[in-house]
Amino acid sequence: MGEAGKMIRPVSGGSRWGLGARFTAFWAVIAGIWRLWLIPRYYGWEESDYGNLAARVAAVVGLALALQPELALYSASALREPCYAAFVMACLAALTRDRLLLASSFAGLAFLTRMDALLTLSPALLLHALGRGPRLPRVGMALLPLIFAALAWSTYCHEVFGTWAFWEHSVSVNLETGGAASPVGAAWVVEGLKVDLALITGLIPSRVGFGLWLGGIVGLGLLPWTRHDPRRSLGVAALGLFGFWLGIALTAQHEPGHNLYWKWLYPVLPPMIILAVHGGFALLDRVSQALSPFVARVLGALAILQGLWVMMGETDRQVKLSEALYKPQWEIALFIEGQAAPGDGLLVDNIPGCWINRREHPFRMFTWMDLDTLGGGPEGFAAWARRERIRYVTWFREDWTLAPAVAPWLGYPVVHRVGGLRFTPLRDEPGYGWILYAVTEDADDAEHPHPDTP
Repeated sequence: MGEAGKMIRPVSGGSRWGLGARFTAFWAVIAGIWRLWLIPRYYGWEESDYGNLAARVAAVVGLALALQPELALYSASALREPCYAAFVMACLAALTRDRLLLASSFAGLAFLTRMDALLTLSPALLLHALGRGPRLPRVGMALLPLIFAALAWSTYCHEVFGTWAFWEHSVSVNLETGGAASPVGAAWVVEGLKVDLALITGLIPSRVGFGLWLGGIVGLGLLPWTRHDPRRSLGVAALGLFGFWLGIALTAQHEPGHNLYWKWLYPVLPPMIILAVHGGFALLDRVSQALSPFVARVLGALAILQGLWVMMGETDRQVKLSEALYKPQWEIALFIEGQAAPGDGLLVDNIPGCWINRREHPFRMFTWMDLDTLGGGPEGFAAWARRERIRYVTWFREDWTLAPAVAPWLGYPVVHRVGGLRFTPLRDEPGYGWILYAVTEDADDAEHPHPDTP
């Protein structure tokens, strides 16, 4: 392997800032400027977005990490994935420097951000600890902080929610809302594998380009799998993160274009991109030796340009999609906040509900899931709305919200007169599938008209 294909090494010399540090600072500035530009233009991907607030090689890694769509867009939003990915990378950085206690502590923080860190990072921590002696103390340092974080969280869940199984709700929700149409069995596995194949061959190249896609395969193959090496630990962690992502797809079986796959891809990309760039340069070294350096440089330039093209195109697509589907939900949330009076009942879900609940407020909030046992049809729903003094209702087409099951008749954006109440549609968006209703007493509606449409 030529010099260009080697993994990044520290740059020595008399300068206070080595070449590697300068590259890191440069790409951090570029990434920061890009994210600042995206913040006022990007409106998120989902509901929880509104409730949480060798130097050739190094340059390409920095370029990919700075501009890759998921990494850029999520960093410009309020979701937890950037924090989770930061803890994951901090864990791996400490691990490659053989600071096992620190690596496990960062893994514990990653677990407290997203519980799958227990499964994805523990194999890399354990394998690295067993790589050399004294093994027992090293295993203890590598696992105890992470295990302590998991036990602490499990104890908290037992005290607050009455269960030690902290994973139970998340797993059940993804299985219940996924796209699996057949019971668990051979056909179910085949359908899950089809989703995985679509993600590997379609989604990933559309996010990073074919150069990094191919480089990732080569990079994994070049790692020293048979001996103790920091690069092997990085590879195990990357495979753990990637395998968990594919495992979610196998079991949940959402359609391959579902935005949850974009969200879950976020922590997978940083370690995989490092390996992919390494593999890409190693592959170009082979081309240079077999053909010529000129051909290798041309192919490398084409791979970078194609990667940048798909990254920028995907970023533009997701920004426009968020403006079309999610910005309107944020706007009606602002409208409801401005119009509702203290003590009013609000039946809201998704982005409007998460936005309003982001801080203390004087309203009484309900979701459609609170009404999953409500009977009585339209009259029963109207009686509940009058009893709870509901002023605004957001109806969503998505089945998982339970709105179609509780009140299917509200799925038509017309004035509904039920049980002495008038449900007046103020705004609807057929693409995402929601309708905002103002609720008033039918007899008093002429004297007290509903507010202007947002």
